Amino acid sequence: MLTRDLIKSKCADLEKEYVAFMVAQFSAWRNFEKATQKLLNKKKVDESEVPESYLLEFRMMQEVLKMEATGKFDWNNQVLRESFAHFAKSPYYKLWGETIIKTSLRLAELAGVKTLVEIGAGRGNLTEIMLKEMDSSAKILSLVVTDAASIVLESIDKLKKAYPQISLATFLWDIKENPPEILLQTIQHPCLVYERASIMYSNISSIDIIAQIADIVVFGDMFNYTGKLYAYDEISKKIGGTPLFYSEIKPLMEKGFRDHYMFDLRAQQVLEYPNITILIGWK
Repeated sequence: MLTRDLIKSKCADLEKEYVAFMVAQFSAWRNFEKATQKLLNKKKVDESEVPESYLLEFRMMQEVLKMEATGKFDWNNQVLRESFAHFAKSPYYKLWGETIIKTSLRLAELAGVKTLVEIGAGRGNLTEIMLKEMDSSAKILSLVVTDAASIVLESIDKLKKAYPQISLATFLWDIKENPPEILLQTIQHPCLVYERASIMYSNISSIDIIAQIADIVVFGDMFNYTGKLYAYDEISKKIGGTPLFYSEIKPLMEKGFRDHYMFDLRAQQVLEYPNITILIGWK
């Protein structure tokens, strides 16, 4: 049976590395907040005012506000696409993904998990990390990858061909809706569900829905721990990012799971950072 102490012990080295990186990466978050507040107030901001660790995110937000001013928002905007592409390959984003995957696999080993489910595959970065990690460790589990867009799953099918030894199934699933019957029939329990930056583009009620299939969850999202929003949160809303308040999520986690654990709470405490970024729950 999983317990908080057992999880903390099993993942202690991952937590130590991740928290240390976060403390360094987000140490200047207040300066980033000041720069984005100026942006929101339609004031000129020189990039020298922006912490280097936030520069890609700043450029992305700057472009979002420029497009909003013209009334023509376009996801295919070149600056926006390049910013997203570079951000996805940044050291933090890479470590975030690796930590979610390694934590998921360690918990899967502890709990005898039979099926892994990834929610919101997006560009397939997280899927690729999972496939590589299972392949290199020779600890192969059945993997199910879901997304709300069929074009995303087509790209995952291409990735699947590089790892023919791993059982990988793809299903369309909008996590604002109940899981399709075919997905329920495919999953074997215990089942571990993981994701990165999917719930913030859905809504917190999706946690209730995910709990229908998950025995364990590893959520990688920006969960607002302090209850306070900043300028960059307001800009994120303009591209569909929903603030995820931990005070609202906590009752859902308590309803759907026996216990839950804030993996990177130490970083939040050291920096007084608004968010926790990995949340683990288990039945």
